[in-house]
Amino acid sequence: MFISRNTTILAAVLLAMGLAACTTKKPDTADGTGSAGGQAATGYGAGGAETTSAGTGGGLDSQALGGGANGQGAAGGAAAGNPLSVRIFHFDYDSSDILPDDYNALKAHAQYLSKNAAARAQIGGHTDERGTREYNMALGERRAKAVAAFLTSNGVKTDQIEVVSYGEEKPVTTGESESVWAENRRVELDYTAGKP
Repeated sequence: MFISRNTTILAAVLLAMGLAACTTKKPDTADGTGSAGGQAATGYGAGGAETTSAGTGGGLDSQALGGGANGQGAAGGAAAGNPLSVRIFHFDYDSSDILPDDYNALKAHAQYLSKNAAARAQIGGHTDERGTREYNMALGERRAKAVAAFLTSNGVKTDQIEVVSYGEEKPVTTGESESVWAENRRVELDYTAGKP
């Protein structure tokens, strides 16, 4: 089969463009998280609605070319190189649904825990300040249980994880704006034994 020199050069240029798109840090989203590695970046729009922007370049699948960050401040592929370093998972307003960008990191934690029977993790659910204290405690628990269910469905034993809800009691930042609230809507996974 004959491939012209121009076709070869064009293919190389497109590949380089795709790789550049994969390694260029996306601008920070409203909740203070960034995205690297060319994956879709998830942020939060007004009113807590999830917004997603695709990270493909040059008609190539940038995720297949080397994406892997989960969109939580991992510039340059830190999370792609070590998804176990991602320990904070954000949620949409009034939701306990795990965001698709967090699946890879959570699967890595599940794999680590299932292969290390002595490892233990505490899963703490948090909310923003809106809503009653009682409602926020229940929402924080639902978020933590959603992460726990994801881990156990991926091979983790139930005695390896502890679910705790902090509700609105432990904000990472204070203020009354969507970006502040988005940072506080989270689950934190902390290893209590057998830390990777």
